[in-house]
Amino acid sequence: MPSLKVLIIGGGVAGPALAYWLSRIGAEITLIERSPEVRASGQQLDLRGQGVPMMNKMGIEAAVRAAMVREPGIQLVDIDGRMKAFFPAAETGTGKQSLTSEFEIMRGDLVRILYGLTEGHPNVKHVFGTTVRSFTQDEESNPNGKVHVTFQDGREEDFDIVVAADGTGSKTRKIMLGPDAPDPRHPLGGYIGYFSIPSAPADSDRGTFCFLPGPRVSRVVGTRKDCPDLTRIYMIMRGTVPELDTAYKSGNLAELKKAWADLYQDGGWECNRFFEALRTVPEADDLYCTPFEEVRLPKGSWSKGRVVLVGDAAHSATANGYGTTWGLIGAYIFAGEVASLYETDRSLPTAAVVQAAKNYEENFRPIATAGHGGNQLFESVSSPRSRFGIWILHMFAKIASHFQLDQMGGLDSKTAKWQLPDYPKLDGQRA
Repeated sequence: MPSLKVLIIGGGVAGPALAYWLSRIGAEITLIERSPEVRASGQQLDLRGQGVPMMNKMGIEAAVRAAMVREPGIQLVDIDGRMKAFFPAAETGTGKQSLTSEFEIMRGDLVRILYGLTEGHPNVKHVFGTTVRSFTQDEESNPNGKVHVTFQDGREEDFDIVVAADGTGSKTRKIMLGPDAPDPRHPLGGYIGYFSIPSAPADSDRGTFCFLPGPRVSRVVGTRKDCPDLTRIYMIMRGTVPELDTAYKSGNLAELKKAWADLYQDGGWECNRFFEALRTVPEADDLYCTPFEEVRLPKGSWSKGRVVLVGDAAHSATANGYGTTWGLIGAYIFAGEVASLYETDRSLPTAAVVQAAKNYEENFRPIATAGHGGNQLFESVSSPRSRFGIWILHMFAKIASHFQLDQMGGLDSKTAKWQLPDYPKLDGQRA
């Protein structure tokens, strides 16, 4: 019987991971990315919880360790630069997690590692600088039905599976759901952003974050260092700033720089240096920001027939610390379900794909969305605006640091105890 023909849209984390797993069952895969080359930009990511055994299943631990960011931990400072609390990184090999994970890596390094898993594979084709314009699919009752895809350049091709791994704002998801479906992105208020500046001798190799007082919104500014020459500036803002909303929607880099700099200039600590650099130095042209939001899809809508959502396209929750982990795991679970059903009966590809997609959502949705909705009290306490509120936060942080409470946080107990499913038909294959 012929191999499954799969189109994966999006070359971030979940897309290349899925290409790897499906290549192990001999699927014929086309992985497309709208950027003209591997999109290896972005800031620091981490692998947590079940993401660590997932990394081991993929055989990439050595590569990840070789590329890891060696961050000693996270410290909080006040607006005068005085340290208020320090949370050291978990010791390597203990399996524990802190605010700094044992496995911290730059996004670009992880993406290159994931692409490397299928680079040169005879069944995997990487295509850059393209995307999908539209698609239709045959009825599910057609056992050999296809998804009929039209690409950006007008080229047409048929596939057994189309997978949307194109992020929180997925255009593929919008086509799948239909023009009248509501946007599943739920705004949580505020933005997170980052940019790079030339390092100064005093810049710490610790992740360093400062809460800034102010009447309008909650503001945090931070630094992280993954290389000697650059310091990465992080901005976390909770609240509503119309100027920032307008600049973000415009997509204009100069407007976005001005909006962030105006919001943070004169905020205290090193803000004047950081945001003067944002306005003037070319290194800061890598400025990126995104709103805090969650993708909240109704049950049963992670797929429609032969079209399936993975990663942030299915269950994004901005900056919750588990996006990378869930992207890797979701790709594995969907591939495992496909392997289990399709390998059992290749004569019914449509039935196998449709059921595999349903099983994937049923198994993984409760885990991937466990943190959706958040804890409003925690959000309030962790996003202070007043000097008194920041003082309370610093006091709590000092106590939490002393008792190592940071290593007890994160997932709820049920999700933390969840174990990766086992797919013998997938794990027993060779790439």
